Amino acid sequence: MIRFTIRTLLKNKMLWAWPGIFILFVVAIALWGGVSADPSSSSYVIKLGGFPLPNGIVINQLISITILISIIGIPTHFSENINPDRASLLLSKPISRDELFLSDFAGVFAFCFSYTLISVLLLTLLTSLHGVLFPLHHAIAIIVFLPLILLSYYITIVLFLILTNSYVGGVLLGYFLTGFSSLFLNVDSYLQMFGLTDTWFETLFQILSYLIPSAEAFQQIMSQIFANGLSGIDGSLLGFAFVSCVPFGLLAYYLFRKKQF
Repeated sequence: MIRFTIRTLLKNKMLWAWPGIFILFVVAIALWGGVSADPSSSSYVIKLGGFPLPNGIVINQLISITILISIIGIPTHFSENINPDRASLLLSKPISRDELFLSDFAGVFAFCFSYTLISVLLLTLLTSLHGVLFPLHHAIAIIVFLPLILLSYYITIVLFLILTNSYVGGVLLGYFLTGFSSLFLNVDSYLQMFGLTDTWFETLFQILSYLIPSAEAFQQIMSQIFANGLSGIDGSLLGFAFVSCVPFGLLAYYLFRKKQF
């Protein structure tokens, strides 16, 4: 079923936009710009039309577009799989609900990892064409954490797909709720902004922060690696990011097992 999920995602033309964006970016920079070494930061500077573009902002924008494409495109197969007719067909084969659910997530992660690897190879090709090495810690940050960011969104979306039986409803609720969880990382400043200094509110929001997958935590870790290398990883933030994915993941698993098809 893992290979089935991967094949289904590879056939999804909407998701072709992911590598397509990176290919267009590489071609645009190769034709109308360039890449040069930045001795001050042991990194590189991207130029387009003679104007320097901060590489951090460029990479973040590419990742943001990738996240949007993935949020829209990846859940389509799961939405189809929980359609009663399709689900009955899949479950008529020698496969349990547990295997179907877990293999779906494994297939999605493998797909995201593969496309992320292609994206990094394209960026490496771009810098190499201009005689600049793509920083190893940048490559590691993207390859490791971009699939985790996408998986954290996917967990929430799958939960709401099961609850609502609606592709649009599942995607919108999953996207906004996972995005909303980023507020929990700066809860102290938001509480002070609204004058809510009572520790009860702080405790409540801290509890809520562990219940919703935190894509923002993974993104912050990626930014830390970009800025400070692998030594810049915040271990407590990394642990929090993984733990925050557990409640919704387990709830989605439980509801999928109980769902009537």
